[in-house]
Amino acid sequence: MRIANFHHFGGVHGESAAIKNLLSFTGVVHPHTGTPLSEALCFGIAGGLGIGYSFCPSIPRHQLGSGITIVGRHKSYVTDASWYQGCFDRLGIPTRRTETTGAARAYRNLVAELEEGRPAVVWCGRALLPYLHEPVELGSYFMHTFLVHEIDESAGIAHGSECAPTEVTLSLETLEHARQGVCSHRNRTLSIAPQRALSLATLRSAVHAGLQACLHELTQPKMKTFSLHGLETWAKMIENNTAKDGWGRVFGTTLLSCALRDVYDSIVTRETGGDLFRGLFASFLDEAAILLDRPALADLARDYRRLGARWRSLAESALPASCPPLHALRDLLDTRAELFVTQGQQADAAIAETAGKLRALDQNLRQHWPLDRDDTATLLGGLREQILALYQDETAAVERFRSALA
Repeated sequence: MRIANFHHFGGVHGESAAIKNLLSFTGVVHPHTGTPLSEALCFGIAGGLGIGYSFCPSIPRHQLGSGITIVGRHKSYVTDASWYQGCFDRLGIPTRRTETTGAARAYRNLVAELEEGRPAVVWCGRALLPYLHEPVELGSYFMHTFLVHEIDESAGIAHGSECAPTEVTLSLETLEHARQGVCSHRNRTLSIAPQRALSLATLRSAVHAGLQACLHELTQPKMKTFSLHGLETWAKMIENNTAKDGWGRVFGTTLLSCALRDVYDSIVTRETGGDLFRGLFASFLDEAAILLDRPALADLARDYRRLGARWRSLAESALPASCPPLHALRDLLDTRAELFVTQGQQADAAIAETAGKLRALDQNLRQHWPLDRDDTATLLGGLREQILALYQDETAAVERFRSALA
């Protein structure tokens, strides 16, 4: 069950890379250039960026980590297929989705897609995909999607398309376990039908609709956590020792390094482009400015690139060079991410070694927090000031976004 001539790999962000690679395989091209749609264009049509501060208290309660994610993508809170579906609907591309609670049925559904020559997106527990080398104890707390384009039953393996430049491979047993590991909406597949030529009018409409979806979520958020107000909440909690979700009360010094690590990871190294998706969205805005003949969107792109640099700076402040153990965490996170996006599973041994060093350093920092009380207060206070400044500037950018679309 191999799809012939599938050679579409690589990307910045897992989901938008999957859309890019799926569209490229089915022959969808830009009507102006005749080339496949860029990942940035796919990202923007799907809704682009988001903002917020997410905290899952179950994770620190069980001593698994911090439970913190800095939100940067549109609809990152959804567990259904609506982020993908929104993109394909805006492009007028029919999809087919299957979902089942049974592992055997899930396998048959996936095989049926491949037999029809349709690569399929699958939903998995991120920590259950061994090639990512993330802490397995996090299990189904985080979802991850990628494209499956081949199953070799005789060898018992599946091949997929990821952010890596070459295919990833995992056993069918592991794939089944990872698909079952999603806490809701298990065993989903999504594929698209072969396409006719994409018209310029349709592409323009899709780009405009993606911009509108992004702006709507930024200005009328479904949940306060996944909104600009989430940054205010974060700023209030980061130095708070008494509130239920205050960092001092929840993390103390035992899990504080986990919180700072997760801040850095979710901004820089978890498939964000290194800057909480701001650079990827800015590239989309540059393309949208030309397609829609709206120069104000190109100006907005420059704003978001500057914001991206600011987010990167905040992340680096969370794991500062002035504290060698925390800076070592940063270096290891960078190395693990860089190895995967540049070499994929060819670097599996090096990625595993890096992940092992991360685990060892994490355990050491839980037992031996490296800063005294005053230095800890200075670190958290400095982060708070950066968060509040970013809240103000992200809010101002949203207003310029609104004006650019008016």
